[in-house]
Amino acid sequence: MFSGQLPPYLEPRKFADQERVVEGEARVGDLPRLREYRESLDQPVRVSLAFGRDEDGRRRVQGRVETSLVLVCQRCLEPVQQEVAADVDLMLVWSEEQAKALPADLDPLLVTEERMTLAELVEEELLLAMPLVALHDQCPDPPPQSAGDPGDQDDNQSDPDNPFAVLARLKGRRK
Repeated sequence: MFSGQLPPYLEPRKFADQERVVEGEARVGDLPRLREYRESLDQPVRVSLAFGRDEDGRRRVQGRVETSLVLVCQRCLEPVQQEVAADVDLMLVWSEEQAKALPADLDPLLVTEERMTLAELVEEELLLAMPLVALHDQCPDPPPQSAGDPGDQDDNQSDPDNPFAVLARLKGRRK
């Protein structure tokens, strides 16, 4: 699944106790939950994660995951290349009670089994880091409107394709 030295599975408890570092690259196409971004499937996903313990002895994973995805600009509906990067800083917990006991400024990573797939962790962090709305810094020029485009019609005329035209007529009857 992953190229280079990236393992397909993590053993979070063991990795934290051994203070292991996981670094390498994968492809967006290797991450099942990101496969819908078809134009980005060959983009590299850079992963750098360090497992260890914090000053209070709690197991922790810190690092960064990053890639570039082709998203749809919400202004012009054209493709836009978007850098997506997540700084990872998670406390490893094995129960909901442990997660609730963490201070509010620490984010838990609930580990339900001894092994977990690296893809799950990377996908989750990238999905959380994605922008809510993808936008170009400057959208390309809009295509010119043809004579039949609704933008050329007078505002006083009702457009038969406009779903609110019926409401406008009904509102006019009340007067």
